Amino acid sequence: MKRLLFAATLAALAVSAHAGSSDNWFYDGVPWYEHPCGINAFAKYGHDDSPEVRHAYYTTLRDPSQCSKLFP
Repeated sequence: MKRLLFAATLAALAVSAHAGSSDNWFYDGVPWYEHPCGINAFAKYGHDDSPEVRHAYYTTLRDPSQCSKLFP
């Protein structure tokens, strides 16, 4: 019984650790390498869930020329 409890605890910790380290925008968007603004914009704004950043994210998906303006 102790082994089962220990295994379940380890599994829960592994899942929660994995959920916190996502390479996707907002944890559910496109991966940083598929977004036209690249790694620098992702590093700075990738997990900022504010409405302004979300708007800039979708705008730059449609028009990549806006990257330097919306993600300075």
